[in-house]
This record gives sequence, structure tokens and C-alpha cells, in this order.
Amino acid sequence: MTKVDFSSGVIEGPGIVTARRMLGELGGLFEDQEALAHLDPNTVVYETYSYPEPASGPPVLLAATTVLYPGRVGREAFMTRGHFHVDPTRGESCFTLRGSGLLLLRDRSGAEQRIQMTSGSLTIIDGRFAHRVANVGDEPLVFLVTWMSDCGHDYAGVSEWPRGSWSVSL
Repeated sequence: MTKVDFSSGVIEGPGIVTARRMLGELGGLFEDQEALAHLDPNTVVYETYSYPEPASGPPVLLAATTVLYPGRVGREAFMTRGHFHVDPTRGESCFTLRGSGLLLLRDRSGAEQRIQMTSGSLTIIDGRFAHRVANVGDEPLVFLVTWMSDCGHDYAGVSEWPRGSWSVSL
């Protein structure tokens, strides 16, 4: 049996994959590199708990939770690294369980939307938009996402944008 703790964001059960993203791994996202240099690179920015991607077979619906901690680099809020879907016909759902944040959406031309995330909010993300989340509150932001296993994740497409061009200043 798999269980989700909606308060903490932890998913427990057979095969669940957990990951931690540290500030040292994500430093390239932030514009203020001087402020970054004064922070501990081992600071946990966010953790994920997810079902594993299937090795083969037909596409399946997957789910994961993210726990995005409060914090800043200079004036920029802690955020996830973000990605496009390789298959733009495959979207994603994002359900906020706890905390407050902004869901940042950006298309390949650079047009951006910002959607407020509060406990209970649900957003369906169009697969043509890159998506990233910023924690704008003072407590962990916990959200659950679902996507089809064949959507593909393109992290390189967002890493080409200049530092700080797709972030939230507090």
C-alpha cells in the first residue's frame, strides 16, 4: 500500500523514489551569485517523492509530491529547477496541499504567466509551457503533481534562459 501524508508531502510505499535538491545544485538559477556565495551549498531547497518511471509498456499516470522549503538567494525565492515536456500534448496537474507559492509558466517564446498557489488550489498545466514553482511563504510549500509517463522532461530548454529571468523576487 502507498500512502501520502498531505501535511508533510511524504509518500511512502513500495518503489517510491525520493530525491533532494541542494542549493549547490541549483545555484545557476539565481541571479545574485554574490548572495549565493554566502549561503551553505548543502541547504536543502526541495525534496520530491514519486512513483518510478516505467522501463517499458504503455504510458501510465504518475504522481509525485514536492516539498519546497522557504528561503531566498538575495531577493529571489527558493524555486524548483523547472522543465518543459518533450511531448507538448502532455500536460500536468498541480494540486497545492500546504503553503503558498507561485507557479511560473513560460512558453518557448518567453511569454510568462504566474499562478498563485494556496492550499487547495488546482492548476492544469498546458504541456506547451515550461513550469517551475517558487515558495513565496514562510513555511514549506507542499504540492502534488500528476503526469503521463511518456511526456518526457526537457530541463535543458529552461537552463538556457539567463539567470534570474524566470524567478520571483520577494
